[in-house]
Amino acid sequence: MNSESTMKIRKQVPPRKKACQSCTDSKVRCGLEKPTCSRCRARGKQCRYPAGSGDVYQSSPVVSNGQISADEILSFEPSLANFSTTPTLTAFSSPVSGHASDIPRIDSQHESTQTVDTDLTFDHIDLVPMIDAEKIRDRWLQPYLLTATEQVPKLFNPFTVQFVTCVLRSYPNHLLDEKGLPPFIHPLQLNSKAMPRTIANCFSLVRMWMNRVAGSEAIVLSTVRQEMERLSREGATSDFETLCSFQVYLIYLLTAYFFPIGNASLIDDMSMITLQDFAFRVAKAGFTCKAELSQTRPTWESWIIASAKRRTLFTMYIFSNVYNSDKGLPNFLSDELGGILVPESKALWEASDRDSWTRQYNRHLSKWEDGMLQISELWRSPETGSEARRKRIGRWVQSTDEFGMMLFAVCAHIHGC
Repeated sequence: MNSESTMKIRKQVPPRKKACQSCTDSKVRCGLEKPTCSRCRARGKQCRYPAGSGDVYQSSPVVSNGQISADEILSFEPSLANFSTTPTLTAFSSPVSGHASDIPRIDSQHESTQTVDTDLTFDHIDLVPMIDAEKIRDRWLQPYLLTATEQVPKLFNPFTVQFVTCVLRSYPNHLLDEKGLPPFIHPLQLNSKAMPRTIANCFSLVRMWMNRVAGSEAIVLSTVRQEMERLSREGATSDFETLCSFQVYLIYLLTAYFFPIGNASLIDDMSMITLQDFAFRVAKAGFTCKAELSQTRPTWESWIIASAKRRTLFTMYIFSNVYNSDKGLPNFLSDELGGILVPESKALWEASDRDSWTRQYNRHLSKWEDGMLQISELWRSPETGSEARRKRIGRWVQSTDEFGMMLFAVCAHIHGC
């Protein structure tokens, strides 16, 4: 075949670049739906297809300039009432820090020979049930039973409350950023065939709440309240689903508490009791992998669930402290949490594939041959300030992430270090 024939054949081959510009820039698979692909539609981005990909489309964004139109809210509400749709993973694919491009993948449009193991299944999680889980469920009673407890209330400096408030207030805003997640939701919780319905709804509802337009407040409140009631009413079928419900209910309360709509409130003593009941359901299955107790390496899936559970529980307790402080109620030492492990290193939490996580966990085991740090070691005790305790805390602080540093700061403010 001569070169002229080869050139003719090449000219007849249609261009391979069909993805929209946003998916092309992010180096992820595009659903190719027109006028708006599923990824852009879910992320509220403007979807543009390059010239030469067929018809040129320029769609209107779902969210424009941070606002959702009233018509979109009205049309969105009935679909949430039925909860019949579940966005696929491509909508919020976030393997490490919320960035969909952090995991290399084989793509027909972006050919790559690099593959990583992120095929996770959360059907078989191996955790140790918490023996005294009821203490978490009944914690709301403590401030009202001063005569029944021998504990001395914790002293919260107003500046400590302000610090914690600033941190917690930022968590709902993470859901407005297409590349962000609150630090108690592990990004790979979303790495499944379909995003859990509870989390998918949460993304949409928090954005609807935060980007509401004037006059839509009633329907926003009604829709979020409906979802919260559904979560509290329906029982989860797995430990993974229970964790997702716990995380999402906490996000709704954080959103309603720090970004209230008028005088209406979705957060009160009853909603806090429901939140602690979610924590109780999670605690029954446990917060610690069996392998962690024996200083061996657990499965990646079990560790992800255990670590996310611990972070969510710590966040709930800090939030309940702020809630009680604002109401003038005392806070007490959470001795039921004493044996729970502190958040692990940033490298472990952000590991993007099984091989890198395994390597990091092996280093983690060699670093903590004397036993992993527990939250009670950050509380005041006879060992506080000792050389041995300071070395263990220093070893942990050296590798922990921003969430761990926040937790350490709160404990240091209250107990010293």
